[in-house]
Amino acid sequence: MANVKSFMKKVAEQGKAAPPPAAKPEVVSTPVRSGAAVAPSKADRRASDISDAIVPCHTRQEFAQEIRYHWNRSRKEFLSIGRYLNRAKEILPHGDFEAMIESDMPFSVETAFRFRAVAEAVDTGRLSLDVLPGAESVAYQIVTMTPDELERAKAQGLIRPDVTRRQLIDFKRSLRPPKDVTPSDRRRQLLADYGRLRARMAEIRDELRRDHGIDPEHDDHVRAGRTGVTIDVEAEDVGTDADDDRR
Repeated sequence: MANVKSFMKKVAEQGKAAPPPAAKPEVVSTPVRSGAAVAPSKADRRASDISDAIVPCHTRQEFAQEIRYHWNRSRKEFLSIGRYLNRAKEILPHGDFEAMIESDMPFSVETAFRFRAVAEAVDTGRLSLDVLPGAESVAYQIVTMTPDELERAKAQGLIRPDVTRRQLIDFKRSLRPPKDVTPSDRRRQLLADYGRLRARMAEIRDELRRDHGIDPEHDDHVRAGRTGVTIDVEAEDVGTDADDDRR
């Protein structure tokens, strides 16, 4: 009995001397905000960085492949913008669409109109995606053609992805009837021609003086037309043909 009491006393004393058990570290949980998609945004940035990164190229084929990829990507981007704009025009309340363009968009109303016109032309089948140029300003020159102009442009091989805006503008101008020339316009044209001719005459005079020892401004024989130069046979033939026509 004494041994049992002695054992119990020792156990009690050891319990008092033993250090308290170490407290477990408290885990603080951070509440997740609804709608804060952190991981997807990082993924989107990584995807954007990858797509925009310059890929090392060493051959003509590699460069051409990468350039074509970004070219096609740019066509899809402005086409998507135009489709979103057309959809917004249909869905948004009256006045909201115009307010959105003026306040929320990084481009002008005119640019938005071009985006919309190109997207509508592609979606309605008027312009094929295969021949869509890589810039909306170039594609807009095509979609604003009349049906007759479009057929003529196709016949001349102008409806293609690599056509330039200048080529399309020049084509349209070539189809317009010539406008009436005012006296002021005619005067400007004559003065421009006069300036070009004077410059050409100066070049001819310099060449005659340098290479032939003749100054047409001071040589009396030249000014009188007595140069001793044989008349070209083709010039005689032209004159004969003209005489025959008159007969």
